[in-house]
Amino acid sequence: MYRCLAGLAFMFALPITTASAQVAIDDIRLQLFKERSGSLSENIVGSTKSFVNTPSGGGDAGEPAEAILVTLVVTGPKNSKSSDKVARDLASITVTQTAKTGPRVLLKRAYGGFQFGVDGKSHKAFLLENATCAPLEVDVRLGRSRKTVSIPFSCDS
Repeated sequence: MYRCLAGLAFMFALPITTASAQVAIDDIRLQLFKERSGSLSENIVGSTKSFVNTPSGGGDAGEPAEAILVTLVVTGPKNSKSSDKVARDLASITVTQTAKTGPRVLLKRAYGGFQFGVDGKSHKAFLLENATCAPLEVDVRLGRSRKTVSIPFSCDS
């Protein structure tokens, strides 16, 4: 009888351990917040568009855009929640902008407690203000996974 109970306890404990190990960063999306229309652009990561003078509507933005919506897509076990206290389940985000004076950290943040749906995905988002006039890099680390994206913003002086 005790062997059965021990076996059941092990069987139920196993998915929790496995679930924690499977949490990973899947994607980073960046979208311009267009100030005239109040709409968001398509995902600009990997785009070949021009990002020169974006705050004044230059480049391919089509209208002024100084803010960027950053969305993190995290994968994990379906219909579960990751820990918000265990370091391996926390997403560490660093946003750096490289101006003429050198690199400057705009944001350093950690997210945890991801709630995964039936597709095993969870999303977290934040807004960066005044971030479209110098090259921008978003670096995310989560468990053993790491993803970095950059956008070559620039402004004429």
